[in-house]
Amino acid sequence: MPSHKQRLFYLDWVRALATILIVIAHFNNPVLTNRPAFPNAPFGIYIGDLGVSQFLIISGAALMYTYEDEEHLDLKTFFWKRFKSIYPMFWIAFAIANAYSFVVSRGSSASRAPKLSLILSLIGMDGYLSNAGLSTFYILGEWFLGFIVFFYIVFPLLRYGVIHHPWITAGLGLAAYAATLLLHPHLGQMPESLLLTTRIPELCFGMYFVRYVNTVSHPVALIAALLLVFQALTGQIPGSFAVTVVGMASFLLLVWISRWIEYRPIKIIVGSISNYSYAIFLVHHLVIKQMFAIVPAERVIGSLSVYVLFFVDILVIAALSYLLQRLNKGTMIYVRSMFTGFDKTLQKQARA
Repeated sequence: MPSHKQRLFYLDWVRALATILIVIAHFNNPVLTNRPAFPNAPFGIYIGDLGVSQFLIISGAALMYTYEDEEHLDLKTFFWKRFKSIYPMFWIAFAIANAYSFVVSRGSSASRAPKLSLILSLIGMDGYLSNAGLSTFYILGEWFLGFIVFFYIVFPLLRYGVIHHPWITAGLGLAAYAATLLLHPHLGQMPESLLLTTRIPELCFGMYFVRYVNTVSHPVALIAALLLVFQALTGQIPGSFAVTVVGMASFLLLVWISRWIEYRPIKIIVGSISNYSYAIFLVHHLVIKQMFAIVPAERVIGSLSVYVLFFVDILVIAALSYLLQRLNKGTMIYVRSMFTGFDKTLQKQARA
């Protein structure tokens, strides 16, 4: 079992900013793509890609920070904790979203997917595999949810490699990454950027950073900032490679910035966004979609009203995220209460 460790502010800081970037990306796109309310391609890459890159790096960093001190990773405990952190809240949100969709559509189903594909929703893979061209019941969670499940599956192996064979693991990861960018393998219609091998450098970067670095010096921060400025002005770094490089440089700069803003008011706000990030991730896209259905984009585009709408979206997302997290916690306690003392009851019955 991992011992209780001090919370690192920079982990919350990067996760909170990544959450905000993802929300902005889905507010801008696809409705406001031609006239986005916020910059749509900072540092020469899509704002959503930047947010996802930060999420991936922080996911690797956070898991390594939690489990780096264990001599042997207890796989049963690890996977059970990952299961509880993802699926119950996703199932609750999925059920509520589909119930809402059923009512507002006057009893018709928005999806014509085969009923068997509900299995993909059950395991959180509907959003991910819909990008490969499969017909699913995807309604929330994005592709990232399915991707992070894959990461959790391979994390024990990556952790072992990063701790015990860091150079070999780095070499193999970079080789898989390079092969993916050069050979462009296809999984149906799955975009290259969604493949695990394309994102291995970001995941491992976070893991290596926590394990062997854990701080950013002034010269490194300066180099990262100059790299971001160069890419913003020239866009010379192409495609998926740009996402990787910009993501890593942004992470280093954000970690450096975190040391200068670690004051209680900021920590409280950042900690709150970070704490509710998964709930926000689940509800935000559907909220934004429904708000644009109520307030047509042509009424607000190009005016200050678009920022009023964004503020309203934030309020609704915040409220629903809070309620979803509370509902998830209450449901978990309720279900757990059903089985409290269950093993002892079985043992007594067996002895009787």
